[in-house]
Amino acid sequence: MVCLCLFALAACGAGPWGADDGSADDRSADDRGTDDRGAAASTGGSAPAPAPAPSGSGFRAPPAIPSATDLPGASFDVAFAADGSGFTLRADCGEDRCRQYVAVLEAGAGLWRLAESPLPDVTGDRGLTVGITVLGPGRALITDGSERADVPGRTWFTHDNGETWKAGTTEPTGSTATVPEGALLVTECLDLAPDGNECARNRLLVVMPDSGEHRVLARQPPLKGPLAPSGDIAANALFATGLDPGSGLPALALSKDRGRTWHLTPLAGVAEQGWSIRVSGGGGALYAVQPGQLPDEEGVKNGLRTIHVSTDGGATWTRTWRYRPGAEPLSITGDLLAADDGSVLVHGETGAWRSTDRARTFRPGSAARGPAGSVRTTPIGWLWTGSFGDGTCRISADGITWHPFDLGED
Repeated sequence: MVCLCLFALAACGAGPWGADDGSADDRSADDRGTDDRGAAASTGGSAPAPAPAPSGSGFRAPPAIPSATDLPGASFDVAFAADGSGFTLRADCGEDRCRQYVAVLEAGAGLWRLAESPLPDVTGDRGLTVGITVLGPGRALITDGSERADVPGRTWFTHDNGETWKAGTTEPTGSTATVPEGALLVTECLDLAPDGNECARNRLLVVMPDSGEHRVLARQPPLKGPLAPSGDIAANALFATGLDPGSGLPALALSKDRGRTWHLTPLAGVAEQGWSIRVSGGGGALYAVQPGQLPDEEGVKNGLRTIHVSTDGGATWTRTWRYRPGAEPLSITGDLLAADDGSVLVHGETGAWRSTDRARTFRPGSAARGPAGSVRTTPIGWLWTGSFGDGTCRISADGITWHPFDLGED
């Protein structure tokens, strides 16, 4: 099976998060806990005011995404192209059946419309298992994963804004030496683990933007263990994660030529046990986030193990944050938000946590506590979605100023 390695949306939703006011914290380090450099990590505070766009920052207005509350069903996945067009998957569920819809936003149209849907109704207890990826203006791929990791999933590709769909599978046909602009890196499981559930060995595939077909990436990253794409950060930079073949520790591989060649970029101080590392960037730095399981007493499912920062394009990394018992942020949902003003925001299960010193110390991003939604990168900026399925989303080009839109309540 091919893993898309996407953050699926149960639905967009409003949630508790905001920006810090940047005021100094005058408590002692002993009161706050310390990071790797002896700096503080706050776990309390008052509700801050939103931070203004910094003077001379080259402020960019967020794109205007219209709401879609008049369409049938509720949105459970949404994706955008660089020109502001997009697709959303919707479902209208009764007691024993869910009807699935596809809606399209064309660039400059100002409204969402229903497109042809290739998806069958879902019956029984299987649930909604499809996701959508936008591969460029008017082009999208819907993928329905199989129940077994080593069995190809079904796909449907459109090149004409959902007017027609071509059925296919995630099984690769041929190879490619590079990852074209607009393409997507995914994984293909080659061998199952003894338990039959996890993948023991896989490889990277490229979803071609002009056809939705899958190709084997000719030169794989020099990593062991299961691989995963970690970030498509710049015009030519790609990251993948796996295990360092020498130390066996989690590591990153960087390609500066769209997958033609790769080299290791070790992460000093990485946690031995963690999940796939994710890379995001903004404000003049890159951030490598390592999620992973924390002790049961912390009470979180999406634990945060380490954060590393790079200021040289990913060639070298410095650990600025590591898990310590009780020190927030303990969890992360989605990507780390790196804003244009240099601040970073971690959305987690107990709130949002903001840093103004490149993830060395954190303070609450708002007074609210509880699930804070999640953020992920898109071709048009940061997409925030909530935790409770009420349909509200936000989009931002700079991580500072946000435009809300509503895709319909679950």
